[in-house]
Amino acid sequence: MNRIELQNNIIRQVLNTNDNQLLDYLNSILSKGNGTNLYKLSDLEKSVVKESLSDYSLNKVISNDALFSRNEKWLEE
Repeated sequence: MNRIELQNNIIRQVLNTNDNQLLDYLNSILSKGNGTNLYKLSDLEKSVVKESLSDYSLNKVISNDALFSRNEKWLEE
């Protein structure tokens, strides 16, 4: 489906819906689509990112395979 077909399909669906919650959600997504509204991290999220970067710089990391293996063993207990 090309861009024009997608746009027309979306317009048709929007015009046919009576779901206000869906319309509010779509409006918020499309309003943010212009790139001016960036997601702002909460203080907790900033703290988690800072801690993660610190762990990474100190090589306190585990591979994805090792993590899954460890979790599988834990689940089997």
